[in-house]
Amino acid sequence: MKKTLTINLGGIVFHIDEDAYISLNQYLENLKKHFSQEEGYQDILNDIESRIAEILNEKRSETKQVITLEEVAEVIAIMGQPVEIDPEENPQSNNQSPDTEKGNKRFFRNPDEKIIAGVCSGIAAYFHLDPVWVRLIFIIFIAAGGSGFLLYLVLWFVIPEAQSTTDKLEMRGKKVNISSIEESMRKEISALRGQIGQMASESAATVKRAGAGSRSFFEVIGKGVVEVLAFFGRGLVILSGIILIIIGLSLLVALLAYTLGWTGGLYSDNEFTVLAFPELAKLLIGCNMPVGFLQVILLMVLGIPLLMLFYNGLRMVFRFDRIRHLGLTMFNIWVLALFFLASSALKIYNLYKFDDKKQIDIALEKPDCDTLFVSMFQDDPGMKYLDNDQYILLADWKTIISEDKELYVLPKIQIEESNDSLFSITQVAMARGKSRLEAHQHLTALRFQSATSGSTLKISPFLRLPKEECWRGQIIDVIIRVPRGKYIHFTPEFQKLKLFWYYMINSSDESTFQMTENGIEVNQGADERKAKADSVSAETIRK
Repeated sequence: MKKTLTINLGGIVFHIDEDAYISLNQYLENLKKHFSQEEGYQDILNDIESRIAEILNEKRSETKQVITLEEVAEVIAIMGQPVEIDPEENPQSNNQSPDTEKGNKRFFRNPDEKIIAGVCSGIAAYFHLDPVWVRLIFIIFIAAGGSGFLLYLVLWFVIPEAQSTTDKLEMRGKKVNISSIEESMRKEISALRGQIGQMASESAATVKRAGAGSRSFFEVIGKGVVEVLAFFGRGLVILSGIILIIIGLSLLVALLAYTLGWTGGLYSDNEFTVLAFPELAKLLIGCNMPVGFLQVILLMVLGIPLLMLFYNGLRMVFRFDRIRHLGLTMFNIWVLALFFLASSALKIYNLYKFDDKKQIDIALEKPDCDTLFVSMFQDDPGMKYLDNDQYILLADWKTIISEDKELYVLPKIQIEESNDSLFSITQVAMARGKSRLEAHQHLTALRFQSATSGSTLKISPFLRLPKEECWRGQIIDVIIRVPRGKYIHFTPEFQKLKLFWYYMINSSDESTFQMTENGIEVNQGADERKAKADSVSAETIRK
């Protein structure tokens, strides 16, 4: 039977047998003698006792409450003997730094390098990173929608702060023994001594300046105002830096998304689509120039200023030294990219340099009729796209890309007042190219039908381009001249196509218009004429 003692070690009460107590007490006395000449030795001993208490507490269980000699021996083996860290008694210990000894890692908030709560610096210490990069990641998440702010608050409350030397060692994954504790305490004392020395120097300088001559009341007030303004100035610089970071990062992400085609299409008003850059460039210049080259050039010309905006915002917030030659290098790359962009713009201009036009006057069998009826070819391939709700916008022209990769361009119908009492129709087709010959070839390749029968004009709903052909400004204008006082009626299909939407200012569903002294107007109140027009139009469609 062994004698059992009760001790308080590191704030924890233990039951320990007599042999274990003698061994542990002798070990602590040796440590006390070893560190007695060290500055701040009591803090070192307190941290060592706390660590010993943690290890012994882990060895206790519900069935085993008494600390034995064997367990004390294990603790001493883990913590090490004082002679193992004495550089005079054990020269070999100089070859091994405590930083190289690895132990268990734990997440802590780092109070020594904190800006707000030490979350970022604690994560950086755990993963052996520069805190600047961790803070940058949080800023990115904050700019992306505020999730970084919420995450920071959660980590602030969840992760404990590293208060003791043991906590700070475990935060960095270092082995916690007397060697690492002593080394850590030496660093903290050295840093504290440096801060005290700096404060003393500043105080001495202040006293010296004050003793150089008494200042007037207004000088003291003026200096105080200057210091206050300097404080707010530094805050303004940091705020400006945060704004630059958010603006630069947001625009840079938007530029990448549009240029690389991550968005697919940018929608507006549920009426038309602006294609992402890869699809738009392929449609306009893909037949003559690699799209990937233009993407790289565009990213350089627009992305480098945004990147430098973001970089300077980071410098204003975190006050780190500038990267040497970064600005000059980026400027040289930007100038080179600008040169290639100008060269590419000139090549693109040459693709559209020449134009060709073809004008056809379409004869009506009954140009002196009272009402002109306009309908569509029912067998035209474009009829299946009448219900399309989303158009692609090329300049001012609405287009559709079919599933067969054909480009369908919406024609424009212009209604003008006739110079006489007769209806007249003119069809104008245009195309562009690198030469007049190429422009003419593009013009002759267009597919668009128009024909008249009696007082009826029939047209295709779309102008069609050959499969996989790039757009070179191919358009169709149908100009209809209506005598004053006479009417023009469109079949219901045109409501879906919205060819003449700029005439339909009101919400009326009328499709019959009258030329008045004020221009073309919706013919309201002409029910009989509209019914007759619908009857004639339906008969025309059946034919």
